[in-house]
Amino acid sequence: MPALHEVFGVSASIPRYTYVDRSGLDNRFKYSIQRDAHIVLHGGSKQGKTVLRRKNLPEEKSAVVQCRATTTCTQIYEQILADIGTSLLLSSTSSSSTSGDVATKAGGSFGLPFMGAKAEVSGSAGIESGTTATTQPVGSGPGDLAFVSKSIQASGKRAIVEDFHYMPEEEKRRLAFDLKALWDMRTFLIIVGIWAEQNLLPYYNGDLSGRIDEIDVQWTSDELDDVLAKGEEALRIIIAPEIRPQMIADANQNVGLLQRIAEKFCIHSGIFSTTDASLPVTLSDHTALDRCRAEICSEEESRYRQFADALSRGFKSNEESELKVYQNIARVSVEASDEELRDGLHYDTMYERVRQLNDRVRRSDLTAALQRLNRLQQDRQVSPLVLSYNEKSRYVQLVDRELLFYRKYGSPVWPWMESDAGENVPASAPNENIAS
Repeated sequence: MPALHEVFGVSASIPRYTYVDRSGLDNRFKYSIQRDAHIVLHGGSKQGKTVLRRKNLPEEKSAVVQCRATTTCTQIYEQILADIGTSLLLSSTSSSSTSGDVATKAGGSFGLPFMGAKAEVSGSAGIESGTTATTQPVGSGPGDLAFVSKSIQASGKRAIVEDFHYMPEEEKRRLAFDLKALWDMRTFLIIVGIWAEQNLLPYYNGDLSGRIDEIDVQWTSDELDDVLAKGEEALRIIIAPEIRPQMIADANQNVGLLQRIAEKFCIHSGIFSTTDASLPVTLSDHTALDRCRAEICSEEESRYRQFADALSRGFKSNEESELKVYQNIARVSVEASDEELRDGLHYDTMYERVRQLNDRVRRSDLTAALQRLNRLQQDRQVSPLVLSYNEKSRYVQLVDRELLFYRKYGSPVWPWMESDAGENVPASAPNENIAS
């Protein structure tokens, strides 16, 4: 008899009872692993990208790197080499002394990491005959793609770059060019990140076209319904037909949010494990769904407040503070319709609406702000990202569908609402006794 948390809810492990192979992605992923191609898994936050990968590629066959806002390509390769067990020596020591014209003893820094190798060095180099010294092949280390490629292939593991969207733009571009070189060496990586558009990596490097298998992880309403059906079967419950479609609609095609809603709905309905009744128990209390919604919004309030405050403050330059470009980007996004947010807001639409809020904002101001939109959220520790801008498509995308749920049921008060309220406070009546 499984417990509720084994059936519904957000978990770091692969769902045992509610896993759904949506649109046959399992077989597609397995096929892609066999091809001579890099694999790109992308989509919104909490859509099961990592679960899909873990389900079909064992952890012992994976070398996983988690990216951050400051992650460089070199750091990615260093972490991959460390994960696959490549020994990287930075220095070596020897008790032997030098002779002749060489004044330095063994033991200094060699500058570049490398795979350790022992070699006998003759006395003509200034080291006493028979001395054992550590040497390195020139270029061997994380800065040498050929070395990285051979190391990965020798390990039998697949290198995986998670959270690619956090990387600085210049490093994303550099990695895209490295991926072409690695492809030529028959070393294929898996890139995982949060973005909505197709063909992002070929945008950075057109040579990747045809060398990438791209999988857009999305959910349909029918697939989300399958998740609920599997959970009902495991718990021996029936979610009332008047409540079930509301839960699916509330999830906004986000399986992570659906899992949270289903778990909390069961908790507020008194279900904590598989029922032992002779017939499945029907859950039809709408107040349980209301309490579930309120609880999720309460949990998310501080995160969305942090997001709004981060964009309201911007990067604290005088010009940004005056123009409020980031705050207006957030305001336009939050006040857009559900359909617009799901489809994305084009740059021209964003510019037109930002100008309605502040007609002094120039295109160059908006462009500069959008190019650093991801970086601002990262610097302010907004995780996962809420909004993301794609320079290729010029769309601002909502990559965190939970915002739609929060603004519908959470009654949020955004910073600009407070500012507007302050600006609308009536001024004190003029003192009529002051002489004109």
